[in-house]
Amino acid sequence: MTISCSTVFVRARGRCLRNLRQLVPGRGAGLLGVVLTVIAHSAFAGEVASADRPPIVSLKGVDLDGRLHHFAATPNCKGVGVVFLSTHCPISNGTLPTIDKLASRFKKHGIEFYGIVSSPRASRAEAVRHRDEYRISYPVLFDASESLRRALQPTHTPQALVVSPTGVILYSGRIDDRYPTIGRKRESPTRHEFEDALADVVAGRNVRVPKTQPIGCLMEDPATATRGNVTFNRDIAPLLHSSCAECHRPGEAAPFSLLTFDDACSHANQIATATQQGLMPPWHPTEGFGHFRDDRRMKPDEIALFQKWIAAGKPEGDPQDRPAPPKFTTGWQLGEPDLILKVSEAFALPPDGPDVHRHFVLPTGLKSDRLISAIEFRPGNPRVTHHASFYIDNTGAARQLDQRDPNSGYGNFSGPGFDNFCAFRSWLPGMTPQRLPRGTGCPLPAQSDIVLEIHYQLTGKEESDQSSIGVFFAESSAKQWVMELQVMNKGLSIPAGNERYLHRASFVLPAAATILDAAPHLHMLGKEMKAVAKLPNGGEKPLIWIKDWDFNWQGQYVYVDSLRLPKGTVIEVDSWFDNSAGNPLNPNSPPRDVRWGEQTRDEMAVCHFRYVCDSMPELAKVNNAYRTYLADQQQRYRRVVEAAPRVKP
Repeated sequence: MTISCSTVFVRARGRCLRNLRQLVPGRGAGLLGVVLTVIAHSAFAGEVASADRPPIVSLKGVDLDGRLHHFAATPNCKGVGVVFLSTHCPISNGTLPTIDKLASRFKKHGIEFYGIVSSPRASRAEAVRHRDEYRISYPVLFDASESLRRALQPTHTPQALVVSPTGVILYSGRIDDRYPTIGRKRESPTRHEFEDALADVVAGRNVRVPKTQPIGCLMEDPATATRGNVTFNRDIAPLLHSSCAECHRPGEAAPFSLLTFDDACSHANQIATATQQGLMPPWHPTEGFGHFRDDRRMKPDEIALFQKWIAAGKPEGDPQDRPAPPKFTTGWQLGEPDLILKVSEAFALPPDGPDVHRHFVLPTGLKSDRLISAIEFRPGNPRVTHHASFYIDNTGAARQLDQRDPNSGYGNFSGPGFDNFCAFRSWLPGMTPQRLPRGTGCPLPAQSDIVLEIHYQLTGKEESDQSSIGVFFAESSAKQWVMELQVMNKGLSIPAGNERYLHRASFVLPAAATILDAAPHLHMLGKEMKAVAKLPNGGEKPLIWIKDWDFNWQGQYVYVDSLRLPKGTVIEVDSWFDNSAGNPLNPNSPPRDVRWGEQTRDEMAVCHFRYVCDSMPELAKVNNAYRTYLADQQQRYRRVVEAAPRVKP
C-alpha cells in the first residue's frame, strides 16, 4: 500500500496535536497547528516563504450576505485576488470598475476574488450600501474582527494582494499607476501591476513584480485613549472646523465629513499625512510672495497637533471643551441672484476613465448691456464637480461648438475654444463667492452667452450632473470695467527630455492699471510659475509664485489689497516644465517635443490677471495694446508650428 507524503503529515500532525493538548490546553495546540500547516505548505507545495512574503494560513471570512468563504476552496483554484476597500476613500472607489473587470476576467482562469472592508468604524450596513451602490460583483468580506487585516497586513485602501492556494503572498501593492502619488493623477495608467501579477499566476510563472507601494487612504486604528495633553474636543475639532469643514461636511464636494470625533478617528492618519505634505488644505501660492484672501494654509504648530493627537491614542477629551459645530449658509451664498441660469439637461458621466472637461452654453437672453458684480456656482452633483470656470462669448462661437457635439455641452481639455470677452473668478470647493469691488463690474453684452466649464472627476460609478449659476448685477452707479489680461508666449516649444525647461512671457502696461487677482495656468508638464511686476523706477512687486504646480488645484487668487501698477510696468511670467521620462504625469511616452495647445498632450503657460483702470481712455489704451499683443502671439504660434518637423500619419 502506498501512503502519500500529505497523508503521513496529517497523521503526524494529529498525534502532535493530541500530545500538545495534554500539555498546553487551548492556544498551544492552535499555535502548533499553524506551525505544522506552514511547514506543510512550504514542503509539499514547493513554495518557500521569505521575510517579504510570509505564508498565510487558513484565510476565511464572512461576506456581507452572511456566507462563509474559505480562500482557495474552489476546485482548480490557481490563486486568490484580494483588495482592501474603503467606503469613503475616493481613490479606492475610483478603482472599483477596474477591479470588477479583473475579477470577471480572471475568474474564468481559476482566480478567486474578494474585497475586504476592514475598518474599526465602518458598519456592516454601510458596507452593504456601498457594495450595492457601486455594483460590486465579487464577494465583499466584512472583517469586523480584523483577522484578515492582521494576517495580510495592508496599509492602504485600495491595496491589492495575490495569494497562492497554499497561502503565500505573491503580490502586494497598488492596482496600477493611475496615481503616482497622493494628489497627482494620470489621465490613464501606464503600468498594471495587479493585473500583471494575476496573469503571471494564471500562466504558472513567478510574479515578476511582487511588491509595489500602494497609493490611497491610510488604514486607521481605533482610539486607545480617553485623556491626553492633546485631545479632539479641545485641540483638533477647532482646526477641523476652521480649515476642513467648509468642504468636508455632508452634501459638499469632499468625499467624507470631518465634523465629529468619529469622523476624525476614521481618517486621522490620512489627515496627518495630507497636512504634513501640504496637500490639504489645498493652497499653492508661496507664502510671502503676494498676499491673498482666504489663505487656507495651516501653521506648522497646527499640523503638529495632529501628529501628537494620534501618538497619544486619539483621546476624545472633556465634552465641555468641544466647540459648537460650525454653521453654514444654505442656498445662495450672496443672496437671491438677479439671474439664474441652469444647464439645459443632465450630463451623464461614466464610472471610470480620464477626468472630463465639459463646457455648457448658457444663453443670458439679456436685451441690454450690463455690468456683473459676481457669478455664484451651484454644483448639481458635488461628488463629481472638481472646479468650474466662467467665460463670456458674444460671437456665437460656443453655440457652434455645442451644436457639433451630440451630448450635453461640448468637450475641450483646457479653455473654452474661443476668445473670451471677459472672465470671472473660478469656483473651487469650499470657496466663498465674492462681489467685485464697489463701482466696478465685468461687462456682459446683450444677447451674449455665459459658458460654464466644469472639470469632472469620476467616482467609480455612473453619475450625472446638472449645475447652475447665479448672476449678480453691479449697482447702477458702477462705471469701471473689469477686464482680463492673459500674459503668455505662444512661441512655447518644450524639448523632449528636458527636466527643467524655462519659458518666459511678458506684457508692458501702456497705462496705469490696478490688478485684482492672479490665476496661473499650466498643463501636465508644468512644475512652477513665478510672476513679478517690474516697475519703471527699477523696483519690483511680487505677483504670485507657485513652486509645485498641480493641474487639479488651479485657482484664482484674490489680492488682499489690489495692486496699483504704473504705466510702463512690465508684467513678467516665468514657467518651468519637466518634459522628461522621469515626470510621472508626462502624457507622452516616450517624451516628445511639446508645443502650445489646448489638448491633454499639449502645454500652456499663461497667467490671467483681472484689472481696472481709472478712466475709459486708459482702459482703451490697455485693450488696444492687448489686441496687438494677442495678434503677435498668434504669429509666434504659427512660426513654431511651421518650424516643427512633419510627422507622418
